[in-house]
Amino acid sequence: MATETPRLETQKRDKIGTRYAKRLRAEGRLPVVIYGHGHDPVHASVDTREFEGVVAGHAHLVEVMVDGQATPCLLKDVQYDYLDRDPVHADLAIVNLDEDVEVEVGIELTGDAVGLKTAGALLNQQMTTLTVRCKANNIPEAIEHDISELDVDGSLNVSELTLPAGVTAVDEAEKLVAQISVQAEQPEPTAGEEGEAADGAEPEVIDKGKKEEDGEDKE
Repeated sequence: MATETPRLETQKRDKIGTRYAKRLRAEGRLPVVIYGHGHDPVHASVDTREFEGVVAGHAHLVEVMVDGQATPCLLKDVQYDYLDRDPVHADLAIVNLDEDVEVEVGIELTGDAVGLKTAGALLNQQMTTLTVRCKANNIPEAIEHDISELDVDGSLNVSELTLPAGVTAVDEAEKLVAQISVQAEQPEPTAGEEGEAADGAEPEVIDKGKKEEDGEDKE
């Protein structure tokens, strides 16, 4: 769980639209909209690098400074460019710290599963994020779960995840998070099949070589 709420300084935008948004991004600032709890939407901008640092730190709750006043907000939506690399716009939703919110957090599986010691065993993680409900000031950075005891053909469901106090899962309890299975071995070709493959490939190589030596097929 985050020990400190990150802060973002904002500058209000007097002009909105695609052309002005591009100018802001070229100046290293990210266009944002701050809204919620009966407040009129505020069009503003934040430092792009600072914003990327907040996202990289898996923060969900941020303290947004508007006209010198600190306002708690959730990172509601972040839009990226066509390469899905650089942020181009973000929505910040105003919240009360003691209200319940639903957010999506990452699932981090820890420990060395006993089942992975079996030859050919693979861990298949079906879910990488989980939607949870909790107080706005109690949002975990991620849901960590130790899978050391997970064996071959074993599975982990949402209901079995270890959740912090005050955090409940919104996703269905029976939903599969991860499982361990043994990959089926591919049958090795017989000696006859290997010979046939070699016999079938060899004439093509020799024929190609003869054509190149004889100067054929040149453009």
